[in-house]
Amino acid sequence: MRKESAVRKRTAWIIGAAVAVAALGGASVAAASVNPFDDDTTGNGGTQQPLNQTDRDKAVDAAMAKVGPGQVTEVERGDDAGSSYEVEIRKTDGSEVEVNIGPNFQVLNQSPDD
Repeated sequence: MRKESAVRKRTAWIIGAAVAVAALGGASVAAASVNPFDDDTTGNGGTQQPLNQTDRDKAVDAAMAKVGPGQVTEVERGDDAGSSYEVEIRKTDGSEVEVNIGPNFQVLNQSPDD
């Protein structure tokens, strides 16, 4: 009787541990796949320095001030002439725009995102 009880406890512990590991593993995968920004922080195929948080924030602030309310969907180094940063925004009406930001965080232009 006593041995049977110990086996049940051990089985319960093993099952509980397996459930916990599975839950944590699933949460990790879910967290990794949910990213509010599709940041290409290196830009141009990874040949440039990554964006630091300060520059990223300044570029986003400049773009949002120009475009108005919306959700930032991507921030990357600029690949257009004169553009240091590109910020893509989904506006509240559902349209998407790309805002080109200069080296001093001035808005150079904006265009519909393709």
